Amino acid sequence: MSLRRLAVKGKENIPKDGAVIIGCNHTCALLDALVILRAMNRATVFMTRADIFRRPLLQKTFTFLKMLPIFRIRDGFASVKQNEEIIRKCVKVLNHHYPLALFPEARHRPKHSLLPLSKGIFHIAFEANKKFGHKRPVYIVPMGLEYSHYFRYRPTAVATFGRPINVTEFVKQHEGEATPVQIQSMLREELATRMSELITYVPDTENYEAQWELAKLSAAQSYSLNPAKQLMHNRAAIKKVQEMKANTPEEDTATLYANASAFKKKRLKHNIRSSSTKHKRPLAAAVAGSLALLCLLPYYLYCAITTLPSWLLSLLIVSKVKDKAFYNTARFGVNLILWPLLVLMWIIVTTNTLPLVAAIIAILLILPGVAFFYDYNTFVLRTWSDWQWALNKPLHSRLRDLLKHIA
Repeated sequence: MSLRRLAVKGKENIPKDGAVIIGCNHTCALLDALVILRAMNRATVFMTRADIFRRPLLQKTFTFLKMLPIFRIRDGFASVKQNEEIIRKCVKVLNHHYPLALFPEARHRPKHSLLPLSKGIFHIAFEANKKFGHKRPVYIVPMGLEYSHYFRYRPTAVATFGRPINVTEFVKQHEGEATPVQIQSMLREELATRMSELITYVPDTENYEAQWELAKLSAAQSYSLNPAKQLMHNRAAIKKVQEMKANTPEEDTATLYANASAFKKKRLKHNIRSSSTKHKRPLAAAVAGSLALLCLLPYYLYCAITTLPSWLLSLLIVSKVKDKAFYNTARFGVNLILWPLLVLMWIIVTTNTLPLVAAIIAILLILPGVAFFYDYNTFVLRTWSDWQWALNKPLHSRLRDLLKHIA
């Protein structure tokens, strides 16, 4: 319900002969864990930040969901000492053949980049290797999550499992030439490299926004509804941007970045999405989108009425959430709890007020109601964007000027 489409790639990279620790990038709060769980399709234990365990009810909920707390320096040095016991529990989990999933960046950030990786995942891997590495190997499997949008409900997503790092072999190979601290440092660098290869990785510099704008506009010209293909287009586009940067004088690059930033400002001012720029005939696309919206409007109104408590409560909660990365987590939580109750209520109402056949039809139309409601709203925004793009001719020439530099 929370994703429109999910593509899972590289699942064959998950080893079957040893303990598995998943190291994944972190962009969308709890939604990331839900996507990993769906991609793994098996019981998985998660590590998450300890501060969300402070309330007793949440502690019981997260423990029930097989989540363990990990303490950070910001939680206080006294709290960090508790990690020793947590690490022992993690080793037990791995020894009992359950995969363990962590977010090595230690906090979420909705960005196409990576924060420096924390030490926790490597401490756990080393402790597990000491405990049972002589019997079966310990692996860290890099994973990348990519969303079509970080804050809009029901985006598309790609979950990619990369080439595993055999920690047991890694330690053996470097044991005589480096200290444990140095080995961990090398392992950290290796994991960061492999994780960056699984997402659209934009270097986290002062020019991040301009580079991503150029890459996004370039990738939009070959836009695909298939999230895995779109990831390939995004990665190819950022590669072009990086090559342009390497082969262009610094002053010219700075000018291009400034133009890209100015274009983005204009684009956002008119609510134009980058995907609208792909249309060769934007006016035709806008008209076609409007006709489709008009045809689907009666069903949308039906869904809006029947699902009103769900989306209204979601809207209310989201309006009070400061961190946008939690928007989709909040929406998912509301729908998970409220939607089954609403369906049950409508089953009771329709079966007691309508003929049987009409009641069955009404219920069948209600079942995809939440998903259709949000998808229609997204379609409205997309069509409005298409109209704005069609009517802003001066932006078309500015786009062509930007793209010719990274062709």
